[in-house]
Amino acid sequence: MRILVLGAGIAGVTAAYQLARRGHQVEVIEQSAAPAMACSFANGGQLSYSHAEPWANPGVLPKIPGWMLHPDSPLVFRLRPDIDMFRWGLKFLANCTPSKAQEHTRTLLRLGLYSRDQLHAIAEAAGITFNHRKQGILHIFSTEKKLQGAIRQMAYQNSLGGHEVVLTPQECLEREPALAQSTKKLVGGIFAEVDESGDIHMFTEALAKYCAENLGVKFHYNTRIAWLNAAGGKVYSLDTSSGTIEGDVFVMALGAYTTPYLKKFGIRVPIYPMKGYSITIPAWEGAPEISLTDSCKKIVYSRLGDKVRAAGTAEFAGYNERIRKVRVMPLLESIKELFPAANVTQAGKWACLRPQTPDGPPIVGKTPLDNLYMHCGHGTLGWTQSPGTSMLLADIIDGKPTGIEMDGLELSRF
Repeated sequence: MRILVLGAGIAGVTAAYQLARRGHQVEVIEQSAAPAMACSFANGGQLSYSHAEPWANPGVLPKIPGWMLHPDSPLVFRLRPDIDMFRWGLKFLANCTPSKAQEHTRTLLRLGLYSRDQLHAIAEAAGITFNHRKQGILHIFSTEKKLQGAIRQMAYQNSLGGHEVVLTPQECLEREPALAQSTKKLVGGIFAEVDESGDIHMFTEALAKYCAENLGVKFHYNTRIAWLNAAGGKVYSLDTSSGTIEGDVFVMALGAYTTPYLKKFGIRVPIYPMKGYSITIPAWEGAPEISLTDSCKKIVYSRLGDKVRAAGTAEFAGYNERIRKVRVMPLLESIKELFPAANVTQAGKWACLRPQTPDGPPIVGKTPLDNLYMHCGHGTLGWTQSPGTSMLLADIIDGKPTGIEMDGLELSRF
């Protein structure tokens, strides 16, 4: 089949890889001049397979009013006359119950552990190097209350097959000696031993090259999608800035921009842009070697070759990609608090619109249009989950049984 994949981020390129290796004729449509130029350009670097607690959980509810009053909070809603934000927010609140949070935790953990195997298989088959570190992720805590809450979540995840352990402050320092530099209080940590880190941009760029050179995938760069032409319950072509392109199957991998495209067909997709920020600075002598998560501030740190990246924050402000200084400052201040030797004067600043669902898991598979499929909505976990969801997508398109259960991952759940 001739399959058109819309978008060349991590979701689009992994989908193209999985479909092309099965013999399909695959073409990727991308408005940028190269792959991985949006959310897959400078994310936090973590492959956090064990990160299964959704944003929508009971612990978030009491914090939202306070967060809304402070522009530098971990999560900010910039209220505006936006009916899509309002609808999304209501669905988010409805998913902040204990039972819903546990349900989505099960889905996210199942998908994360499956995706780990798929990423390893892709990297080996394509011979990709991407500053991959298999040293786990250390979650650090500065308050006992936060630590105890995380321990309860850890215990639940471990009962489902997770692999996390609690560490004392001294054990945290033994895992990552760079924390000895910190001026931040450390009460303990949780170590996710199966988790990893790596450079998403390097990986996606290399995989796109492999697809083009070895699997016959055609990439249409600098090509904007104007319209999806549909009739009789099927899409039959795309109108683009480079002309009309016909296809047998179409895959939506446009991240947060999937929503406005599908709205034209009366398909409501509860994906809303959640802006995230990152800074990247040169590594210094004594820089951390393993990936870290400051669980109280919801900021992550990853060593990517000769650089260190800090990323985090969640800002709901519509389709506004502008980098706001007030949202970057928490990253700069946090990395200096943990690592006083870091030179933040050379920080490269970046932001993207992460495609967030109100319940947490991504959306994979069929839509009401027979030959249009979803591969988006991964939120903050696109790097972690796309290798797994791309395999699920390929199975669905080929009519084969999927490697894991699809409960909680399909559009029909909404």
